[in-house]
Amino acid sequence: MNGKNRWIVSLFIIGLLGLVVVEGFVNPKIAADQSRYEAEQNSPLTHDFTALAKYQNAYMGNFSNLSHLNQNLPLHKQLDGYQLFPETLTAQINYSLNTDEMDAVQLDRILVYNALANFVLIDNLEQVVYQFKDTRVVFDRKLAQQWAGTELKALQKPERWDSIVREKLVQPADVRALFSQIVDNF
Repeated sequence: MNGKNRWIVSLFIIGLLGLVVVEGFVNPKIAADQSRYEAEQNSPLTHDFTALAKYQNAYMGNFSNLSHLNQNLPLHKQLDGYQLFPETLTAQINYSLNTDEMDAVQLDRILVYNALANFVLIDNLEQVVYQFKDTRVVFDRKLAQQWAGTELKALQKPERWDSIVREKLVQPADVRALFSQIVDNF
């Protein structure tokens, strides 16, 4: 075999080994990391709040922005449409499930997280209504801001979000207390 053929065979073997490494190790690791990340997005305790920054908007009337924001929050797989009420600055988010289909604490945790994310990222949103098949839950911006003790816009910083919101969603008793403080059903 001459020198040229040796180079061709050597490059072929190197290419084949590279293909085995990429397809056998690198791509499966990337796919596993992506699957893990997507699974983490279903829980307020592990959700990537920083990924929501691109949905910050001054106006709740930007329907595309509001829908994309909520499609990137926990419980997004059960979304069933939206309705905006500009006269009251209210967004109604519909879900295709009954509330008894989920653990009550986890549902409260998700609703609080989602409502606060909506208030923090959409400046003029005053109320968020979560409409389920069997009930509706209304969250009020003023109550949320009163609970937070700060301007909600300040929670856009991930470290503030984590310390003020996420840490309060760990213990079930804290979740229930927070839920009752910012919900405005009646």
